[in-house]
Amino acid sequence: MNEADADLIETLGPGAYGYFAGGAGDEITLRANAESWSQYELLPRVLVDVAQRDSSVEVVGQRWNHPIAIAPMAYQRHAHVEGESAMAAAATATGTTMVLSSQTTTAPAEVAAAGGDGRRWFQLYVFRDRKVSLDLVAEARESGYETLVVTVDFPVGGWRDRDRASTFAVTHPVALNPGGQALTTAELFAQHDPGLTWDDVAEFVQTAGMPVVLKGVLRADDAARAADVGAAGIIVSNHGGRQLDTVPTAAAVLPEIIERVDGGLDVLVDGGIRRGWDVAKALALGANAVLVGRPVLWGLARGGSVGAQAVLEQLIAEFDNTLALLGCPNASALNPSLLRLSSGA
Repeated sequence: MNEADADLIETLGPGAYGYFAGGAGDEITLRANAESWSQYELLPRVLVDVAQRDSSVEVVGQRWNHPIAIAPMAYQRHAHVEGESAMAAAATATGTTMVLSSQTTTAPAEVAAAGGDGRRWFQLYVFRDRKVSLDLVAEARESGYETLVVTVDFPVGGWRDRDRASTFAVTHPVALNPGGQALTTAELFAQHDPGLTWDDVAEFVQTAGMPVVLKGVLRADDAARAADVGAAGIIVSNHGGRQLDTVPTAAAVLPEIIERVDGGLDVLVDGGIRRGWDVAKALALGANAVLVGRPVLWGLARGGSVGAQAVLEQLIAEFDNTLALLGCPNASALNPSLLRLSSGA
Protein backbone atom coordinates (compact mmCIF):
# COMPACT_ATOMS: atom_id res chain seq x y z
CA MET A 1 0.00 0.00 0.00
CA ASN A 2 2.96 2.32 -0.58
CA GLU A 3 1.70 5.26 -2.61
CA ALA A 4 5.11 6.08 -4.07
CA ASP A 5 5.83 2.72 -5.75
CA ALA A 6 7.78 3.14 -8.96
CA ASP A 7 5.79 0.38 -10.67
CA LEU A 8 2.61 2.44 -10.32
CA ILE A 9 4.22 5.42 -12.01
CA GLU A 10 5.34 3.13 -14.83
CA THR A 11 1.90 1.50 -15.10
CA LEU A 12 -0.20 4.65 -14.95
CA GLY A 13 2.18 7.22 -16.36
CA PRO A 14 3.38 10.16 -14.30
CA GLY A 15 0.35 12.33 -15.08
CA ALA A 16 -2.33 9.85 -14.00
CA TYR A 17 -0.22 8.68 -11.06
CA GLY A 18 0.20 12.29 -9.91
CA TYR A 19 -3.54 12.85 -10.15
CA PHE A 20 -4.45 9.81 -8.08
CA ALA A 21 -1.61 10.07 -5.57
CA GLY A 22 -1.41 13.81 -5.14
CA GLY A 23 -2.94 16.30 -2.77
CA ALA A 24 -3.45 20.03 -2.45
CA GLY A 25 -0.72 22.58 -1.87
CA ASP A 26 2.31 21.27 -0.03
CA GLU A 27 0.42 18.02 0.68
CA ILE A 28 0.67 18.54 4.44
CA THR A 29 -2.86 17.25 5.00
CA LEU A 30 -2.30 14.39 2.55
CA ARG A 31 0.62 13.13 4.63
CA ALA A 32 -1.13 13.79 7.93
CA ASN A 33 -4.15 11.68 7.01
CA ALA A 34 -2.35 8.35 7.16
CA GLU A 35 -0.25 9.39 10.16
CA SER A 36 -3.22 10.64 12.17
CA TRP A 37 -4.61 7.24 13.11
CA SER A 38 -1.36 6.39 14.88
CA GLN A 39 -2.13 9.05 17.51
CA TYR A 40 -4.50 6.47 19.01
CA GLU A 41 -3.25 3.32 20.70
CA LEU A 42 -5.41 0.23 21.06
CA LEU A 43 -6.06 -1.10 24.60
CA PRO A 44 -6.95 -4.80 24.33
CA ARG A 45 -9.04 -6.70 26.84
CA VAL A 46 -7.81 -10.22 27.64
CA LEU A 47 -9.58 -13.46 28.52
CA VAL A 48 -12.60 -12.61 26.41
CA ASP A 49 -14.27 -15.34 24.35
CA VAL A 50 -13.56 -14.32 20.75
CA ALA A 51 -14.07 -17.72 19.14
CA GLN A 52 -17.01 -16.28 17.20
CA ARG A 53 -16.73 -12.77 15.80
CA ASP A 54 -19.25 -10.50 14.08
CA SER A 55 -17.82 -7.80 11.79
CA SER A 56 -21.21 -6.58 10.60
CA VAL A 57 -22.48 -3.04 11.17
CA GLU A 58 -25.61 -1.04 10.43
CA VAL A 59 -25.16 1.95 8.13
CA VAL A 60 -28.03 4.19 7.00
CA GLY A 61 -30.54 1.46 7.76
CA GLN A 62 -28.56 -1.18 5.85
CA ARG A 63 -26.75 -4.17 7.34
CA TRP A 64 -23.21 -4.40 5.99
CA ASN A 65 -21.08 -7.54 6.30
CA HIS A 66 -18.20 -5.39 7.49
CA PRO A 67 -17.61 -1.66 8.03
CA ILE A 68 -15.41 -1.02 4.98
CA ALA A 69 -16.69 0.72 1.83
CA ILE A 70 -14.89 1.77 -1.34
CA ALA A 71 -14.62 5.56 -1.51
CA PRO A 72 -15.76 7.33 -4.66
CA MET A 73 -12.83 7.83 -7.03
CA ALA A 74 -12.97 9.49 -10.43
CA TYR A 75 -11.61 8.36 -13.78
CA GLN A 76 -10.85 4.76 -12.82
CA ARG A 77 -10.27 3.67 -16.41
CA HIS A 78 -7.11 5.78 -16.20
CA ALA A 79 -5.98 3.29 -13.53
CA HIS A 80 -7.07 0.11 -15.35
CA VAL A 81 -8.76 -0.58 -18.68
CA GLU A 82 -11.78 -2.17 -16.94
CA GLY A 83 -12.04 0.70 -14.46
CA GLU A 84 -15.17 0.98 -12.37
CA SER A 85 -16.59 -2.33 -13.66
CA ALA A 86 -13.59 -4.22 -12.28
CA MET A 87 -13.87 -2.32 -9.01
CA ALA A 88 -17.55 -3.24 -8.74
CA ALA A 89 -16.76 -6.91 -9.27
CA ALA A 90 -14.14 -6.76 -6.49
CA ALA A 91 -16.65 -5.06 -4.20
CA THR A 92 -19.30 -7.70 -4.74
CA ALA A 93 -16.82 -10.55 -4.31
CA THR A 94 -15.91 -9.23 -0.85
CA GLY A 95 -19.33 -8.06 0.32
CA THR A 96 -18.12 -4.46 0.19
CA THR A 97 -20.29 -1.44 -0.53
CA MET A 98 -18.96 0.53 -3.51
CA VAL A 99 -19.55 4.26 -3.76
CA LEU A 100 -19.43 5.19 -7.46
CA SER A 101 -18.16 8.64 -8.39
CA SER A 102 -20.27 10.84 -10.65
CA GLN A 103 -16.98 11.38 -12.50
CA THR A 104 -17.10 7.72 -13.45
CA THR A 105 -15.57 6.64 -16.74
CA THR A 106 -18.14 3.85 -16.95
CA ALA A 107 -21.89 4.47 -17.03
CA PRO A 108 -23.60 3.87 -13.68
CA ALA A 109 -25.88 1.25 -15.21
CA GLU A 110 -22.87 -0.67 -16.58
CA VAL A 111 -21.15 -0.55 -13.20
CA ALA A 112 -24.32 -1.83 -11.56
CA ALA A 113 -24.46 -4.73 -14.02
CA ALA A 114 -20.81 -5.59 -13.34
CA GLY A 115 -21.49 -5.54 -9.61
CA GLY A 116 -24.48 -7.86 -9.84
CA ASP A 117 -26.27 -8.13 -6.51
CA GLY A 118 -23.61 -6.15 -4.64
CA ARG A 119 -24.47 -3.14 -2.52
CA ARG A 120 -23.80 0.21 -4.19
CA TRP A 121 -24.09 3.91 -3.41
CA PHE A 122 -23.77 6.83 -5.82
CA GLN A 123 -21.69 9.95 -5.19
CA LEU A 124 -22.83 13.21 -6.74
CA TYR A 125 -20.98 16.34 -7.66
CA VAL A 126 -23.43 19.12 -8.38
CA PHE A 127 -22.52 20.71 -11.70
CA ARG A 128 -23.38 24.11 -13.14
CA ASP A 129 -25.59 22.26 -15.59
CA ARG A 130 -28.01 20.85 -13.03
CA LYS A 131 -29.62 18.61 -15.66
CA VAL A 132 -26.41 16.57 -15.86
CA SER A 133 -26.51 16.01 -12.10
CA LEU A 134 -30.22 15.23 -12.02
CA ASP A 135 -29.90 12.78 -14.93
CA LEU A 136 -27.10 10.98 -13.08
CA VAL A 137 -29.23 10.70 -9.95
CA ALA A 138 -32.10 9.29 -12.01
CA GLU A 139 -29.85 6.72 -13.69
CA ALA A 140 -28.39 5.72 -10.34
CA ARG A 141 -31.83 5.32 -8.77
CA GLU A 142 -33.07 3.23 -11.69
CA SER A 143 -29.90 1.08 -11.56
CA GLY A 144 -30.32 0.07 -7.94
CA TYR A 145 -27.98 2.47 -6.15
CA GLU A 146 -29.28 2.65 -2.59
CA THR A 147 -27.89 5.90 -1.19
CA LEU A 148 -26.95 9.27 -2.67
CA VAL A 149 -23.66 10.75 -1.42
CA VAL A 150 -23.52 14.49 -2.13
CA THR A 151 -19.99 15.87 -1.98
CA VAL A 152 -20.11 19.27 -0.27
CA ASP A 153 -16.43 20.25 0.00
CA PHE A 154 -15.86 21.00 -3.70
CA PRO A 155 -17.20 24.46 -4.63
CA VAL A 156 -14.02 24.76 -6.70
CA GLY A 157 -11.09 22.45 -7.26
CA GLY A 158 -8.23 22.47 -4.79
CA TRP A 159 -4.85 23.97 -5.64
CA ARG A 160 -3.05 20.84 -6.82
CA ASP A 161 0.52 21.52 -7.88
CA ARG A 162 1.08 18.06 -9.31
CA ASP A 163 -1.83 18.40 -11.72
CA ARG A 164 -0.76 21.91 -12.72
CA ALA A 165 2.72 20.66 -13.54
CA SER A 166 1.67 17.50 -15.39
CA THR A 167 0.17 16.94 -18.79
CA PHE A 168 -2.56 14.67 -17.43
CA ALA A 169 -5.90 15.01 -19.20
CA VAL A 170 -9.05 12.92 -18.92
CA THR A 171 -9.61 11.16 -22.23
CA HIS A 172 -12.29 8.64 -21.27
CA PRO A 173 -15.93 9.72 -21.50
CA VAL A 174 -17.46 11.13 -18.32
CA ALA A 175 -20.76 12.92 -17.71
CA LEU A 176 -19.14 16.33 -18.28
CA ASN A 177 -17.14 15.09 -21.28
CA PRO A 178 -19.26 12.49 -23.10
CA GLY A 179 -17.13 12.66 -26.24
CA GLY A 180 -13.98 11.71 -24.37
CA GLN A 181 -11.91 14.52 -25.87
CA ALA A 182 -8.85 15.42 -23.82
CA LEU A 183 -9.77 17.80 -21.01
CA THR A 184 -7.60 18.78 -18.08
CA THR A 185 -8.91 18.27 -14.58
CA ALA A 186 -9.02 22.05 -14.20
CA GLU A 187 -11.37 22.29 -17.20
CA LEU A 188 -13.60 19.60 -15.73
CA PHE A 189 -13.53 21.08 -12.25
CA ALA A 190 -14.62 24.45 -13.61
CA GLN A 191 -18.00 22.89 -14.37
CA HIS A 192 -18.74 22.22 -10.68
CA ASP A 193 -21.34 24.56 -9.17
CA PRO A 194 -19.74 26.89 -6.59
CA GLY A 195 -23.18 28.18 -5.62
CA LEU A 196 -24.32 24.98 -3.87
CA THR A 197 -26.00 25.76 -0.52
CA TRP A 198 -27.86 24.08 2.32
CA ASP A 199 -31.12 24.87 0.52
CA ASP A 200 -29.96 22.76 -2.43
CA VAL A 201 -29.03 19.91 -0.11
CA ALA A 202 -32.46 20.05 1.50
CA GLU A 203 -33.99 19.77 -1.97
CA PHE A 204 -31.91 16.70 -2.79
CA VAL A 205 -33.03 15.14 0.49
CA GLN A 206 -36.64 15.65 -0.58
CA THR A 207 -36.34 14.56 -4.21
CA ALA A 208 -33.53 11.97 -4.45
CA GLY A 209 -35.78 9.00 -3.77
CA MET A 210 -33.09 7.45 -1.55
CA PRO A 211 -31.26 8.39 1.66
CA VAL A 212 -28.80 11.28 1.29
CA VAL A 213 -25.35 11.35 2.91
CA LEU A 214 -23.13 14.45 2.84
CA LYS A 215 -19.44 13.89 2.15
CA GLY A 216 -16.77 16.37 3.15
CA VAL A 217 -17.83 17.55 6.61
CA LEU A 218 -15.09 18.62 9.06
CA ARG A 219 -17.00 20.86 11.49
CA ALA A 220 -19.32 19.80 14.28
CA ASP A 221 -21.77 22.63 13.53
CA ASP A 222 -21.99 21.58 9.89
CA ALA A 223 -22.61 18.00 11.01
CA ALA A 224 -25.47 19.18 13.20
CA ARG A 225 -26.93 21.19 10.33
CA ALA A 226 -26.77 18.13 8.09
CA ALA A 227 -29.02 16.37 10.57
CA ASP A 228 -31.35 19.37 10.64
CA VAL A 229 -31.90 19.30 6.85
CA GLY A 230 -32.71 15.60 6.93
CA ALA A 231 -29.48 13.96 5.78
CA ALA A 232 -29.27 10.32 6.79
CA GLY A 233 -25.56 10.55 7.41
CA ILE A 234 -22.30 12.37 6.84
CA ILE A 235 -18.83 11.35 5.79
CA VAL A 236 -16.19 13.11 7.85
CA SER A 237 -13.56 13.79 5.21
CA ASN A 238 -11.00 16.28 3.93
CA HIS A 239 -11.25 14.83 0.41
CA GLY A 240 -8.09 12.80 0.81
CA GLY A 241 -6.06 15.95 1.35
CA ARG A 242 -6.93 17.04 -2.20
CA GLN A 243 -8.91 20.22 -1.58
CA LEU A 244 -7.63 22.70 1.03
CA ASP A 245 -4.19 22.00 2.47
CA THR A 246 -3.57 22.27 6.24
CA VAL A 247 -7.15 21.44 7.23
CA PRO A 248 -7.45 18.94 10.10
CA THR A 249 -7.56 15.22 9.56
CA ALA A 250 -10.80 13.31 9.90
CA ALA A 251 -9.30 11.36 12.79
CA ALA A 252 -8.70 14.61 14.68
CA VAL A 253 -12.22 16.03 14.34
CA LEU A 254 -14.22 12.78 14.50
CA PRO A 255 -14.67 12.73 18.32
CA GLU A 256 -16.14 16.24 18.51
CA ILE A 257 -18.48 15.53 15.59
CA ILE A 258 -19.67 12.28 17.17
CA GLU A 259 -20.36 14.15 20.41
CA ARG A 260 -22.25 16.94 18.64
CA VAL A 261 -24.57 14.80 16.50
CA ASP A 262 -25.23 12.43 19.43
CA GLY A 263 -26.72 9.69 17.26
CA GLY A 264 -28.82 12.09 15.19
CA LEU A 265 -27.40 10.68 11.98
CA ASP A 266 -24.89 8.06 10.91
CA VAL A 267 -21.24 9.07 10.70
CA LEU A 268 -18.75 7.56 8.30
CA VAL A 269 -15.14 8.61 7.92
CA ASP A 270 -12.39 8.48 5.32
CA GLY A 271 -8.83 9.68 4.91
CA GLY A 272 -5.72 7.70 5.69
CA ILE A 273 -7.39 4.38 6.51
CA ARG A 274 -4.68 1.91 5.54
CA ARG A 275 -4.96 -1.13 7.83
CA GLY A 276 -7.66 -3.11 9.58
CA TRP A 277 -6.71 -1.67 12.97
CA ASP A 278 -7.31 1.83 11.58
CA VAL A 279 -10.86 0.70 10.81
CA ALA A 280 -11.25 -0.51 14.40
CA LYS A 281 -10.00 2.82 15.76
CA ALA A 282 -12.51 4.76 13.66
CA LEU A 283 -15.39 2.63 14.95
CA ALA A 284 -14.14 2.84 18.53
CA LEU A 285 -14.29 6.63 18.20
CA GLY A 286 -17.93 6.34 17.17
CA ALA A 287 -18.00 6.02 13.38
CA ASN A 288 -20.47 3.61 11.82
CA ALA A 289 -18.14 2.70 8.94
CA VAL A 290 -15.13 3.84 6.94
CA LEU A 291 -14.31 4.44 3.30
CA VAL A 292 -11.01 3.43 1.70
CA GLY A 293 -9.72 4.96 -1.51
CA ARG A 294 -6.15 4.90 -2.75
CA PRO A 295 -5.13 1.45 -1.47
CA VAL A 296 -7.95 -0.20 -3.41
CA LEU A 297 -7.20 1.93 -6.47
CA TRP A 298 -3.56 0.82 -6.40
CA GLY A 299 -4.81 -2.77 -6.25
CA LEU A 300 -6.97 -2.09 -9.29
CA ALA A 301 -4.05 -0.53 -11.16
CA ARG A 302 -1.78 -3.48 -10.45
CA GLY A 303 -4.18 -6.33 -11.03
CA GLY A 304 -7.63 -5.21 -12.12
CA SER A 305 -10.53 -6.74 -10.23
CA VAL A 306 -8.28 -9.42 -8.71
CA GLY A 307 -5.87 -6.77 -7.39
CA ALA A 308 -8.60 -4.65 -5.86
CA GLN A 309 -10.21 -7.72 -4.33
CA ALA A 310 -6.91 -8.76 -2.73
CA VAL A 311 -6.58 -5.37 -1.02
CA LEU A 312 -10.15 -5.54 0.29
CA GLU A 313 -9.71 -9.10 1.50
CA GLN A 314 -6.61 -8.10 3.45
CA LEU A 315 -8.35 -5.13 5.08
CA ILE A 316 -11.35 -7.25 6.03
CA ALA A 317 -9.12 -10.00 7.46
CA GLU A 318 -7.03 -7.48 9.39
CA PHE A 319 -10.18 -5.99 10.89
CA ASP A 320 -11.42 -9.41 12.00
CA ASN A 321 -7.99 -10.17 13.48
CA THR A 322 -8.07 -6.84 15.33
CA LEU A 323 -11.47 -7.62 16.85
CA ALA A 324 -10.09 -10.90 18.19
CA LEU A 325 -6.91 -9.41 19.60
CA LEU A 326 -8.80 -6.47 21.14
CA GLY A 327 -11.10 -8.80 23.03
CA CYS A 328 -14.09 -7.30 21.25
CA PRO A 329 -15.87 -9.97 19.22
CA ASN A 330 -18.57 -7.66 17.86
CA ALA A 331 -17.77 -4.67 15.65
CA SER A 332 -20.83 -2.87 16.99
CA ALA A 333 -19.34 -3.02 20.52
CA LEU A 334 -16.17 -1.08 19.67
CA ASN A 335 -15.99 1.98 21.92
CA PRO A 336 -13.55 4.59 23.28
CA SER A 337 -12.54 2.43 26.25
CA LEU A 338 -10.50 0.37 23.80
CA LEU A 339 -8.37 3.40 22.84
CA ARG A 340 -6.02 5.89 24.39
CA LEU A 341 -4.07 8.78 22.96
CA SER A 342 -0.45 7.93 22.29
CA SER A 343 2.02 9.57 24.64
CA GLY A 344 3.62 11.09 21.56
CA ALA A 345 0.39 12.62 20.27
